[in-house]
Amino acid sequence: MTGRMWVEAWSPEYGTSYGIDAPEPEAAGGAGGQAQPVEEVPWAPVTPLVGVLPPLAFLDGVSRVDARVFLESDGELVAGLCGSVGVGAMKTNGATRFGATKVHRALVFPPGRHAEMPFVSDVLDYESRQAKGPRPEDVRFALESLREEREGLLAAALADEGFIVIADGRLRRELPLSVIGYIKSQEGGYLDRGLQPIVPALGPGQRTPVFALMDQRHHHYSWYLRLAASPGGHPWAGVARCEVSASLPLPRAVELADLTAAHLPRFSSKPFWDTRSPQNLVPIATLERRLWHLQGDRQLVLRRIRSAVARAPEYAGV
Repeated sequence: MTGRMWVEAWSPEYGTSYGIDAPEPEAAGGAGGQAQPVEEVPWAPVTPLVGVLPPLAFLDGVSRVDARVFLESDGELVAGLCGSVGVGAMKTNGATRFGATKVHRALVFPPGRHAEMPFVSDVLDYESRQAKGPRPEDVRFALESLREEREGLLAAALADEGFIVIADGRLRRELPLSVIGYIKSQEGGYLDRGLQPIVPALGPGQRTPVFALMDQRHHHYSWYLRLAASPGGHPWAGVARCEVSASLPLPRAVELADLTAAHLPRFSSKPFWDTRSPQNLVPIATLERRLWHLQGDRQLVLRRIRSAVARAPEYAGV
């Protein structure tokens, strides 16, 4: 094998900005290049005009397993978890500031198994939820579903307030709202070979034309953009992908695409500050750190959970 070689700039614990992470199972185009350009022609880099920055809200959520828990039910030992989900936003409207941030906590068991969490503290209040399946991954997915649910509600509320929402990660809702899914890491499988060369050709502040992206559950408009030059980086370095619901009118999707290419580069992070630069936008990285902090120290939370369960007569067998 011959050819050029690059070293990934991202810190290895965060995966990679391109190529190694497998596409999500429902991803369109991963096998057949089903992304289709829409309306905008020719298929060439687009350089939007930089206008006034509209009110933006950067949204993110984090989740963490606080404790693995076990329940004896009908003579059977059943595994569940206590988990925390932090969801919040940073608003940019003249000045950048924290918006609503909240931590939600859940006690999750497989379907048909129910337990109430004893009182831990006023802050550590775990709501009982049931997973949709019996497998350990189903229980973990129930926690992720809670995060997605809360993120969706907050995104809709911010859009109703007049903000254009930049939500970290893929969109899971089909709503005609100004909510943009922002994807940092690229698997490169959405465009077929004839369309892919446009992405390495993008300069900072440029985007691809909008293309339609459809899978079994979602229908989106999407585009790639380059946030910053990455000297010494591979051809897709510094590239992010955005998507909006196809329930929006196409002209509005194109308008939002222009907005991201024109304005998101100013929020890109620097290598000395963030090991996922430039894709991990500064407001999202700052928000993420705050959400981890609000979840509390993991070891202290675990000790309090264990103490609360040990004191509860219904679980301690006294």
